[in-house]
Amino acid sequence: MRITIAGYGHVGRAVEAYLKECGVTTKIVDPEYYRILGKDLTCGLKISDTNAEGVIICVSTPQAETGECDMSNVFDVLTDTDPKTPVLIKSTISLEGWEQIESLFPTHTITFSPEFIRAEHAVEDMLATETFYMGGGHYYFWERILERVMIRPNKVVKIKHAHPRDLILAKYFRNSFLATKVAFFNQVYDLCKAAEVDHEAVIPLITDDNRIGDSHSRVTSERGFGGHCFPKDTQAILKTAQDFDIDLSLIREAIQYNNNVRKGDT
Repeated sequence: MRITIAGYGHVGRAVEAYLKECGVTTKIVDPEYYRILGKDLTCGLKISDTNAEGVIICVSTPQAETGECDMSNVFDVLTDTDPKTPVLIKSTISLEGWEQIESLFPTHTITFSPEFIRAEHAVEDMLATETFYMGGGHYYFWERILERVMIRPNKVVKIKHAHPRDLILAKYFRNSFLATKVAFFNQVYDLCKAAEVDHEAVIPLITDDNRIGDSHSRVTSERGFGGHCFPKDTQAILKTAQDFDIDLSLIREAIQYNNNVRKGDT
């Protein structure tokens, strides 16, 4: 099985590590990958040169100036991919982006599978994945690859199917909820500081409730939420909602609060 991975950021590296566990041969298409290896940048940079039996798209989808998800990197990969080759998109994409994909590449067989890994622990999180979500065309092709890991002793991995549009919104809303949770605990910190109460004593008393939990409750010196995903994903879902005349006021307020308190790079 020859799989080409387009994009070698934290998602691409994690996918490569996972496929290695499956015994799947991979080729990487990303200039940065060849810079890391010290190889000629003209070597193997096109999908069409890799003779792939399947292509996994892990390229970046940064925030555009308007706040929406910039899909240009995904489109570039699809343009260079044979329509007969199964494609799995692991990059974060928007509802608008999916509609564009269906319009621009109607003959391609494309499956979407969101990832929920942390940038700092991408490989570790990918290898520990217990559930893969996927939807779209040819998902059974990708199931056969994942089953190479699923059949290993002590490794139980589930696959859940859903429409790509459902998966897209689920990805954005998961990250938006967690970003809002970060903002919530930063506001706990604000009141504790003003009242001269130790926030490090108060927060564990809140998160002891199993319905709340202690994930994303730590208040860092940078304050608020930053990183690779939360800022751009909250802005992207806000932009999508605005296109449907929906005001996601909780997320909007969380973004505004974060902009006010964030000290580090977002």
